Amino acid sequence: MDEVAFLASFLPCSFEGFEMSLFSYIATSNNRKMGNLGTLTGVLLVLSLIYLTYIFLPVLITDTSEYIIRMSLGFLLIGMATLFFFRDYPEPRGAFLTAALGITAEGIEVDTFTVSSWIMTGDYTWALIGGILGFMWSLIAFRIISVKFPKRIMKNVAVGLLYTVGFIILTSGLI
Repeated sequence: MDEVAFLASFLPCSFEGFEMSLFSYIATSNNRKMGNLGTLTGVLLVLSLIYLTYIFLPVLITDTSEYIIRMSLGFLLIGMATLFFFRDYPEPRGAFLTAALGITAEGIEVDTFTVSSWIMTGDYTWALIGGILGFMWSLIAFRIISVKFPKRIMKNVAVGLLYTVGFIILTSGLI
């Protein structure tokens, strides 16, 4: 049962870590200090929200709240993508908010995957290890890789993925 709990949280959380790295990259591109502080704050918020997600999971998975969460997250991602499409990277305060808000928004999904794996398998330890390692390895790996590409290319990739993920979340919430 250990492997199932680990994989059920590790695999989806890895993709969420990739999305988190885009917010971190956008924030740190203009102001490295505030972007890194926002990234750290977002990661700490994600880790601290795991228990609250466990408490509120029955409410979070109801049809109405799931719809509201999807719509809110979809509009947030599309709004941020539109902002970054027309404006350059955020200023110091905006860099902190972009990283912290973006990572926390994606972290809600990480927490949901982790807690769902925990409840489905009954294995608390391996579900937590899988979820935390899942988003942390991809967040760190893609942040390291992203600095090797020109700023213009990474901005286009980040904005394109924010639009894509935002529209996917919105359309899945509408169906």
